[in-house]
Amino acid sequence: MQRLNSLTQVVSAASTVADIARKALHYSFIVSPSMTLYVHIAGGALQLQRTGGSVIEISAALQAPFAWRTAAEQDDAGVYFVALRRAVVGGIARATFTLSVPQTVYVILRLEDADFTLGSITGTLELPPSAAGEVRIASSAAGL
Repeated sequence: MQRLNSLTQVVSAASTVADIARKALHYSFIVSPSMTLYVHIAGGALQLQRTGGSVIEISAALQAPFAWRTAAEQDDAGVYFVALRRAVVGGIARATFTLSVPQTVYVILRLEDADFTLGSITGTLELPPSAAGEVRIASSAAGL
């Protein structure tokens, strides 16, 4: 019986550590067609999905949340989301960010050492070469 109690304590402690090591964030913003979404992410993986409607949904799954600085705001011009790893402990931090953005919203992404995925896309993407390391995507199809 004592071994069972010890095992229960170990599992409980491991569960507490896992809860400390992970954090989920979710933001919802009602927007108008002329607004802009500005996202700045340093590290992690970002998935962008275009949707209908008038709501921007931002979800973040942070591992080692103490190593992240995040902020989300909205004003008359648009929505701003920033997630940066802290300088000293940020190297151990990982995160996955998911954006659901209406087709009518202009999107600006500033990514540093991040993986990027576009979901549910129809059209052609053009990635012209850039000597400055800047990537600009030009859409050659409506609805992209």
